Amino acid sequence: MKSFSQVGVRVQIALVTAVLVAALAGIMSYVVGQRSADVLTRQIGTGVADVALQMADELDRTMWTHRGEVAVLSTLRAIRNLNDIDQASELINRLQHELPIFTWIGVVDANGTVVAATGDILVGKDISARPVFEFGRKEMFIGDVHDAKLLAEKFPGPTGEPIQFVDIAVPLLNDAGNFNGVLATHLSWEWANTVRRNLFAGQGLHRSVDIFVISADGTVLLAPDFERAGQKLDLDLKSANDTPNAGWQIARWPDGNDYLTGAAPADGHLDYAGLGWTVLVRQPVTSALMPVNDLRSDILALGLGLAVLFSIIAWWGAGFIVGPLVRIANAAGELKRGEIENLPQVAGAREIRTLSSSLNSLVVKLTEKDNALGEMKHIAHHDPLTGLGNRLALDVYFEHALAQANRQRSQLGILVLDLDDFKPVNDRLGHAAGDEVLCEVARRLRRCVRGGDLVARTGGDEMVIVSHLGENGVTEARALAERILNDILMPFITGGNRISINISIGIAVYPDHATRPETLLEQADQALYVAKSKGKHRYVIHGEENRAQNSGSRA
Repeated sequence: MKSFSQVGVRVQIALVTAVLVAALAGIMSYVVGQRSADVLTRQIGTGVADVALQMADELDRTMWTHRGEVAVLSTLRAIRNLNDIDQASELINRLQHELPIFTWIGVVDANGTVVAATGDILVGKDISARPVFEFGRKEMFIGDVHDAKLLAEKFPGPTGEPIQFVDIAVPLLNDAGNFNGVLATHLSWEWANTVRRNLFAGQGLHRSVDIFVISADGTVLLAPDFERAGQKLDLDLKSANDTPNAGWQIARWPDGNDYLTGAAPADGHLDYAGLGWTVLVRQPVTSALMPVNDLRSDILALGLGLAVLFSIIAWWGAGFIVGPLVRIANAAGELKRGEIENLPQVAGAREIRTLSSSLNSLVVKLTEKDNALGEMKHIAHHDPLTGLGNRLALDVYFEHALAQANRQRSQLGILVLDLDDFKPVNDRLGHAAGDEVLCEVARRLRRCVRGGDLVARTGGDEMVIVSHLGENGVTEARALAERILNDILMPFITGGNRISINISIGIAVYPDHATRPETLLEQADQALYVAKSKGKHRYVIHGEENRAQNSGSRA
């Protein structure tokens, strides 16, 4: 076997090129894989923690809403006085029809006997020993998830398993303020599954993500499969980050596998204290990091392929000694005539390589300069943080939008928006969180407008929308403002924290209010000032500043 020094130059160049490319591919595979695994783990960990926090918040909000519905129902005279059982039965049957989540609603007299119920189920039964009556006669009672012995057989689960319930009960007081009975309700726990499915429907989540709801004593209330419900979950979770409401870590579950696990407490909503539930969201580590392993394999495969390819090219190119100058001259002529865009890299002696390299650099720099001019134009018209248009883009767009409106005899809506209570977000969570909220506000505003409309950021937390309207300009502007108010009301989740902000809106309509851009912006800005002076989260249309206090508002 010949030694490396004994083989020809062309073979040596080919072998060295193949080894270098293969080595580079191996190093890149290792480095990129390690860094990608760390970054992806943090991203998915934060993601599952945020999903857990959203799920916990949805559960608490749903319980708070239905608790309020039961409290309102208990104030109806026909129910609390027990003087018209037929009317009481009609009311609770109507509520159960409108809100099927209430599997059973019953009116119980002071002795614990059911006198009215949905579908007349359990009417005449004595339930005085049941917790829903025993605790509900004293104060509003919310019972944790359980099997209802008297109702389970009447409401089997979709796959035959016993249906689970959550109790809500409230004492009934007659006109004299005396105890007169209990309004008892059973909520089907299936609504928690609905919340979970709806949560997944709007998320671009990774594969194999499971959601669990755990009671205060560690019992599994909700799981991806029915068999786990009711079992105790022995899982030692410690906070993996510094956020107070949610955390994530890589935890080993009872099945012996490691999962990226996010946890968030369902700690109530407003005056509802919650039942001590905890939401866990997990994803197998192997599934989460599968893209990293695929990336490593792709880099290695591509590296080996390139090693073979470049070794062949190097072997072929090393045989060309004569003719490089001719190729450079011919290529320069083709470049001058516009037949090619770049000069080919020509091999040869040192002077030839220098000439070829210099010409290539010149072409590259000219190309880069042309690209840079395009990028500078883009940067000059866009806000670097949110990607929205800036004041310059607004001025340019306004001119074209007015011309189009005149041609089509249409109207324009000019909305000036300003975030309320935004400074405390920066003060409490830092400017990075504030920037993230601004970016999310920008995304929501884009979602609210039409494709041809402009959303521009003109200040720190001030933005302007120019929207193309139809014949009913003011009405459409109101509808757009309502969409924005509703969208901004949804909580912002950043770094495991749930943030709520408000927004004030001032509106002017072209040509109803003015025809000059600066006048329209001034009118909309004045309307914004009036909106902020009347309170948070509302809109005011120019010319309607003296309307009632609640005009154009959202609580």
